[in-house]
Amino acid sequence: MTDLDLKTSTTHPGVSGGWRTPDRLYRLISSPVLRMVLGWDLPRYDLRVISRRPGTVCLEVGSGGGFYTTALKAHLGSENTLIALDPSPSAMRSLQHQLDDVPGARVSFLAGDGCKLPLADDQADTLFYGYSLEEMPDPLAAVREAHRVLRPGGELVLFLWRPVFTRHRRRPVIALLDELFERRRTSAGPQNIRLIYRKQ
Repeated sequence: MTDLDLKTSTTHPGVSGGWRTPDRLYRLISSPVLRMVLGWDLPRYDLRVISRRPGTVCLEVGSGGGFYTTALKAHLGSENTLIALDPSPSAMRSLQHQLDDVPGARVSFLAGDGCKLPLADDQADTLFYGYSLEEMPDPLAAVREAHRVLRPGGELVLFLWRPVFTRHRRRPVIALLDELFERRRTSAGPQNIRLIYRKQ
């Protein structure tokens, strides 16, 4: 049993913001060859955990350079909608150009703050954070926003980068997640933590 399996205190001290990946590094860290050599994530395989039902609206929070976005668009399929959100307008413009001819879900691109999502309440069926929550200036605010935007019964999928999101930083975040959502699945490796929640 890991510390992720335990319910922690429901008091939530502040959590400091994480390191933001510079735009210029996205191409390097998204290199399939580098990721294969280092044993890092493979998007087509990883995204199989995300449900897809006709009419699904999926919000990817922190799309960045699009490491997961291309595979997510293909995975969701043409009957669904993907909203790619990132605080960098230049990253969103570049990603839009990159995905123009990729088949799959209809895609909207938003430059916005993951701690204050520019969506109405109960609007998304799925929220996906691919190593972005730990980079946000206020992860607790981001979790509250996820709860606001996700519809009842919707799924929250989080991939967390363990070396950046240390136990001290993630403990209050996990406590809040467990308080607001029903945890459905947990897996933890040496480099990452993957959590799937459902909003009741």
